[in-house]
Amino acid sequence: MGARPKIQSERVVAFPRARLTDAELVHAVAAGDSEALSTVWTRYVADVRKMIRSCLGPDSATDDLVQEVFIGFYRNAARLESPRALRSYLLGIAARTSAFELRTRKRRFRWLTLSRTGLLPEGPLVDSPVDSRDALRALHDVLARISELPRLAFVLRYAEDLSPEEVALALGVSEAKARRAITRGRERVLELGKAEPALAPYLRARSEGT
Repeated sequence: MGARPKIQSERVVAFPRARLTDAELVHAVAAGDSEALSTVWTRYVADVRKMIRSCLGPDSATDDLVQEVFIGFYRNAARLESPRALRSYLLGIAARTSAFELRTRKRRFRWLTLSRTGLLPEGPLVDSPVDSRDALRALHDVLARISELPRLAFVLRYAEDLSPEEVALALGVSEAKARRAITRGRERVLELGKAEPALAPYLRARSEGT
């Protein structure tokens, strides 16, 4: 009899997580795959950080809030209804986390600064020259004066370029409600922005289509 052919053992190579679709990554994270979670982080951490900065502006708490977003995703990955819409889901968590942070700060600020009469103490108004660097600060000031849902809808639609359907998914509301919130947010930004010298030129250019 001839010699039996040697069977070469083959080492099984794991499928690269970076090549998985969003839906596949969600299922892998739900199953406890830490490498899949790292891949989700690498794929979307820049988008999440940008979303938080759009809501809060430059802020020392940004990195902590980014961590909270991905921890929230990890805890709830098994319950995602639309795994393919992972980016929208993460941006929605980022928006809600930022909104909660702002509400907490407002409550803390009022508790610390209320006077005996129950009114916020008046501070001196300081005039300062306006230049183009003030435009972003002015936009954040305007957004802070808009109610929560229109503000978040506006940021998701125009800063993150989500479709109205994706905005609805991110905020957990109906598409019709999301569209109304987007419209209301845009109207309020245009209305309030006219009174901001640093922002008004940009809004005029936007309305003129330039």
